[in-house]
Amino acid sequence: MNEHVVKIEGLTYFHSKQAKGLDSVSLTLEKGKVYGLWGRNGAGKTTLMKVLAGFFRPDEGSVKLFSEAPFENRNVLKKMCFIQENHPLNPAWKIKDVLRVASYFYPKWDEELAAHSLRAFSLDGKKRVKTLSKGMKTAVALTVGLASRAEFTVFDEPTNGLDAAVREVFYDLLVTELEEGDRTFLLSTHFIQELQSFIEEMIVMDQGKLALQKSMETIREGAVYVTGSKEALGVYLTHRDVLETKSLGNTVSLLVEKESELWQELQDVESMNEVPSLQEYLLRKTDRKKEGVGA
Repeated sequence: MNEHVVKIEGLTYFHSKQAKGLDSVSLTLEKGKVYGLWGRNGAGKTTLMKVLAGFFRPDEGSVKLFSEAPFENRNVLKKMCFIQENHPLNPAWKIKDVLRVASYFYPKWDEELAAHSLRAFSLDGKKRVKTLSKGMKTAVALTVGLASRAEFTVFDEPTNGLDAAVREVFYDLLVTELEEGDRTFLLSTHFIQELQSFIEEMIVMDQGKLALQKSMETIREGAVYVTGSKEALGVYLTHRDVLETKSLGNTVSLLVEKESELWQELQDVESMNEVPSLQEYLLRKTDRKKEGVGA
């Protein structure tokens, strides 16, 4: 069995007495794997990442990184690098100052990798942060995350502000790191279609709860659009297992998960099946109104 880098059991966190950010979340992350974190705005993704980074103390349950609680635990946090969306950078510093200061926090800091990343992103280490575009600031933050060589590295919206060409640069750098196989990555992103080829396992949050944690292969094959005539499928339009319905003339398409009871019933119905895109499936999976609290 693979070593657990993260083990969360019954994690609940309140932003206030009335606002529950995370609700009884339990999950594990294994060493050397790449995880994707996805959810709609307010689903609890950022709260989860900040708990992992030791910013917040859980109100209930337990969170362990490398078998220790991360909150105010420098011994744990030196093994973890959290690159936030719009990562805070001192505007008065030069890029080389950002990297120099970052190197103090990470015992495995790789100076050669940092220099290589700057060259790949076409960044001049002598430029001050305040002169950089949003995309260039993002590239500096990504350089910190990559060069940290932290055993557990979290990127929140890593391609935010990057154009297509620069995103490709990041993907190339990421692939090189993945080939080493000794780091665990968590990638939180809305650009799931682009990043899915790097992700081994998906974590989906919905209204502060864990909606699913499955391998990318299982998720890709987990749902289908069943398309047929209204005469054949009309009776199923309001079935509780239907994630989405589409109609065009006399033709109906139902989005159904293969592990549902309805899928078994539909095996005897004359129809055609089409696999939805990952983004489409996840949106439909989390767009139904549910009782509970948001994050």
